[in-house]
Amino acid sequence: MRGVDERQKKELDALGGGWLLAFDLSVPCGVLALHGPGSILSREIPARERTAFLFAEIRGLMDEAGISREEIALLGVGRGPGSFTGVRVAVTAAKALAFALGVPLVAPESLAVAAAGVGSPGRLVFVAVDARRGEVYYGIYRMEDGKPRTLLPPRVAPPEQAARELSACLERCGGEPVLTGTGIAAYPGVWPAGAGVAGNGAPRAEGLVRLCRMAAEGGETVDPFALRPLYIRRPDTGRRGEEGRCAW
Repeated sequence: MRGVDERQKKELDALGGGWLLAFDLSVPCGVLALHGPGSILSREIPARERTAFLFAEIRGLMDEAGISREEIALLGVGRGPGSFTGVRVAVTAAKALAFALGVPLVAPESLAVAAAGVGSPGRLVFVAVDARRGEVYYGIYRMEDGKPRTLLPPRVAPPEQAARELSACLERCGGEPVLTGTGIAAYPGVWPAGAGVAGNGAPRAEGLVRLCRMAAEGGETVDPFALRPLYIRRPDTGRRGEEGRCAW
């Protein structure tokens, strides 16, 4: 479990009450977070466990916090883009839990979750997630009032094109960017020289909690019936006549 300092705990506690259960499985090492008054607990979910053992991990985290299912007041899920399997499992699990528990559901974009976990006020954050097939999912954000404001919405393209769009954004906006996401290490040497890299590419619990709390406060809850994963491109289903296989 990654530590969260006291300042971050106070900031997150100020965003809402009751217990929040949230998870984002959009990258091979996903995150599960449980946030309540004065407490934030989290676990990283490796790729081999993020689908088969998600509910067992949720139960374990609730036992660690000493709370029951009746105390969960809000659910949150990263809705993609990212791993087709991870995003699909996360959204399906969140929909099922929302129905079972009868609590509100929020679903921030996974790239924004990554940006919220590493960005500081006024800083430009570039998120790139390895999309396989020689492409990355990417987006550009600026941190304002604790929330990432979208400068370039999520899209998918070869890393060279993503790097050109980042350079063009820097020419317009200026500043020193923070780079994060699994796509940064997957394609070294592509990105602008001198840019700072933050994190190991996994979403951070505090970023996920922050966006879920702010979405709930802003009335941005979603109908579980209507929630759909954000895939951006066609998943590798391996259908006849199509190239590719179901990837990660």
